Amino acid sequence: MRSIVVTTVLAASILLASANSISAAEPTAACPLLTEAQIAAALGTTVDAGKPIARPGTCQWFGKGKFATLTITLARNGKSPVDQFNEGKASKLPGIAIEPVSGVGDDAYYVGYAGANRSGLGLVVKKGSSEFEIRVYGLDLAQAKVAAKQLAQNAAAKF
Repeated sequence: MRSIVVTTVLAASILLASANSISAAEPTAACPLLTEAQIAAALGTTVDAGKPIARPGTCQWFGKGKFATLTITLARNGKSPVDQFNEGKASKLPGIAIEPVSGVGDDAYYVGYAGANRSGLGLVVKKGSSEFEIRVYGLDLAQAKVAAKQLAQNAAAKF
């Protein structure tokens, strides 16, 4: 009986240690990954504190006429975040522009509406076994690319 208790406690300890090391390597809450100062610097305006959208893995920061979101991708429909990243990067949807980006995470690409000069721009990043997306709104396309890349580099450092 005593050996069963010891074995159960040992197994539970190993499972908890494994869960803690996974969560330490792969963040699940988006808001702590970026500061208000980082968002404000990238968007060029002061912003409100980040607030989760629907779940802790999403966050949104609002400023005057500009805002940013960060979404950590979850596994879905049997596809890992990396599988989803690879599918998105290879996507050829009409009206959607995909542009590779260097210097962010392990791999990254911009995604936006083809021919648009001032709509939302996303930057999708793969880092290890994780994927996340930064979206910026209210900037022209050139400014949006710079802002999204700056924010993505800040967030990727925490994965």
